[in-house]
Order: sequence, then C-alpha cells, then structure tokens
Amino acid sequence: MSTPDFHFLFVPPALGPTWLMGAAQRYWGRFRPIAINNIELIGFVPPRLSVVITTFSRRDLAAPLRADLREKFPTARLDFLVYDVIEELRMTLDGRAALGQRFGLPGDALPPG
Repeated sequence: MSTPDFHFLFVPPALGPTWLMGAAQRYWGRFRPIAINNIELIGFVPPRLSVVITTFSRRDLAAPLRADLREKFPTARLDFLVYDVIEELRMTLDGRAALGQRFGLPGDALPPG
C-alpha cells in the first residue's frame, strides 16, 4: 500500500491528550495524520478511498479496541501500537518520524491484513 487517501491518528478517550502530546508530537509534525478521539468520524470517509488508522493503546484496552476498529472499519488498515508506558511509545514514534517511516516499515507501507 502506498500513501493512503486518509491517515487517522486515533487517540482513545481513555488515554486522552496527554498521550497525543506526550508521545506523538514529532510523529504528528512529520506526517500530519488527522488526529481524532472519536472513531465515528472515520465513517464519513467514502468507502472507495483508502484509510489507515494509527492508534495506540495500553495493554488492558488493546483487544476490545482492535475488535471494535475491525468491526466498524473492515477495509481500513490498522497500524496498532500497544504500550503501557508513554515514554516507550514516544521513542517508537520519534524513531518513525526520524526515519520517515510513517507505519514503521521501510517504503512507507503496511503489510496486508
């Protein structure tokens, strides 16, 4: 997959703006995904357009969040990051920004599935 038509950065309400500003500031500055905390907004994207949802979660929230995203947006690609410590997430996202790897892979692509 090349650059998607829409790239959302979903911050679950349980994590709040602290996780967005504390962990994703450089990532957002480099790639400018659409930062949201309400997944229902993704439903407004026309089905013919490609969507990638980058989201992060704590381990205790990950399984239900992934299931919810898969159910509501079965054609969207998920870029799912699970971290219990905000500093570890920041290191990962800062590394992606420094390397120009929006989805953590060379070539700016996500694997199928």
